[in-house]
Amino acid sequence: MRTFKKLGKQLILHGIECVGLNRLARHHTRRRLLGLCYHGVLSTECPENDARLNLAVTASQFERQMRELRLNWNPVSVEQIRQSIEEGVLLPDRAVLVSFDDGYRNNFTVAVPILEKYQIPAIVFITTDMIGTGKLVWAVELIDRLVSWEQSQFTLGGTKYALPPPNTPERTWAVMAMMGAIRSLSSQELQPFKERIWSETTLDLSPNWKKELYEFMNWDEVRQLQKKGIAVGAHTVTHPVLSKLEPAELERELSESKQHIEQELGGLIDTLAYPFGSRYDYSDAVIDKARELGYKIGFTLTERRNHEVLESMRIDRICISNDLSFASFRALISGIRSN
Repeated sequence: MRTFKKLGKQLILHGIECVGLNRLARHHTRRRLLGLCYHGVLSTECPENDARLNLAVTASQFERQMRELRLNWNPVSVEQIRQSIEEGVLLPDRAVLVSFDDGYRNNFTVAVPILEKYQIPAIVFITTDMIGTGKLVWAVELIDRLVSWEQSQFTLGGTKYALPPPNTPERTWAVMAMMGAIRSLSSQELQPFKERIWSETTLDLSPNWKKELYEFMNWDEVRQLQKKGIAVGAHTVTHPVLSKLEPAELERELSESKQHIEQELGGLIDTLAYPFGSRYDYSDAVIDKARELGYKIGFTLTERRNHEVLESMRIDRICISNDLSFASFRALISGIRSN
C-alpha cells in the first residue's frame, strides 16, 4: 500500500511539472526570498529507512538540487541579503539562500566542492562547543542513545511513552517523533532525563556512516571554509532550545558563540541561526537579547518562504531532508507545497 501511495504521489508531481504549475508557482513567488537549510551531505553508503539520516542528503541528491538552483533560481549570499535589509537593494527574482546548520565536517568535504562547481554562495552556522572536540549535539546523541535503550517505556513530563524494540526502524522513528515533546521541557526538566539516559546506555559510533554523519569540522577547516568564500554564522555554544533558557544561560549561549567565532576567524560575526528554529524554539526575548549582543540577522526554520519585505531577525528557511524525491524537491521550492 505504501509503495502505491508513493507511486501515486510521484505521478501527481510529474503531472504538475508537465502542465507547468512549478514554473507558474516560481513566477508567483519570484520576489519572496527562499531560504534552504541543510545539515549533512553524505558520500557514504547508508542504511535504508533509518530516521537518523533524515537530515543528511546524499551527495548525488545535493548535486542535483544545486544544479536545479543554478538553472532555475538565483542563488544569493548573506551579504546580498544584508544589503537588501540595510540599504534597500532589491534581491533578484527567484532569490535563494543555501545554508547549513551545526557545522558538520561533511559540509566542508562533500558539500563545498559541489557548491564551487555550480558557483553557489552559502553560509554555515556553527555550534562552537562542538568544533574540533569530538562531541555530538545533545539532541543527536540523545536520539542515538534512545534507539538502543533497553527500556520499553518511560515517563516524560507526566506523559507515558511506549517504545518499540531497540535498534529497529520502528524504534528510531518513534524516538524522532518524541523529540518535539523533549524539546518542550525546561532545562531543569531536561537535565535529569539526559543524565538517566547517559547512565543507562552506551554510544556506538563505529559504523562509517555515523562517523560521516556526526563528525564536526575543526577550526582550521572552518577557516578554510571561509577562505573558499563560504560565510560563517553563529548557532550558539551547545545547541539549546533558546526559548527555554534562563536569562543568564541565554546570554552565555549567544555571546560566547559569537565571541569564539570572531576570535578564531578574526572578523565580525553578526548572523545567527536559532537552534531547531521553529516558532516555539525562539521568542521575542531571544531576539531582543540577540540584537543587544550585536546580531543583525537571525534565521529561523519555520518551513515557509519569506515575505517580500524581509524581517531582519526572522529570515525563514525550509529544511531539506533526504526523503524528498527530486520531483518533490522541485515542487516544494517552487511553492506548490508548503512542507
